[in-house]
Amino acid sequence: MFKSVLVATDGSATASEAVRVATELAEALHATLHIASVYGSGDTSAMAWSGMSIPYVEGDDPGAEAAGHTEAMAARARAKGLEVKTHVMPGFVVERILDIAVKEQVDLIVVGNKGMRGLKRVLGSVPNAIAHSAPCGVLIVNTT
Repeated sequence: MFKSVLVATDGSATASEAVRVATELAEALHATLHIASVYGSGDTSAMAWSGMSIPYVEGDDPGAEAAGHTEAMAARARAKGLEVKTHVMPGFVVERILDIAVKEQVDLIVVGNKGMRGLKRVLGSVPNAIAHSAPCGVLIVNTT
């Protein structure tokens, strides 16, 4: 049924909850787990503030930070015996997650529900955008 599961993280507590659920699901299904982290490029546009990318402060190394929290979560999943693939890249979150889903032929994307209420829902949230554009099933986890 589901041979591969994709989840994205930004290192936050809510993203960690989505990773926890995706890990448990992959474990139960004997599926490959893909853990992705997408970081922005200092973009302060409306798209960035609506959660479409994660801006960073000049001088930071967002790639290293993203790789660090992604690998930490991957290590926990590997300790459970799971096959895990990590993906760390710059860009807009939704675009990159959908790119990974297509390239890796993912069967299920797991996302948290953060941003699905209030102003972010009107401006556009990552979970909404992924749910409406995914080439596969999407599980929206209550993480807030």
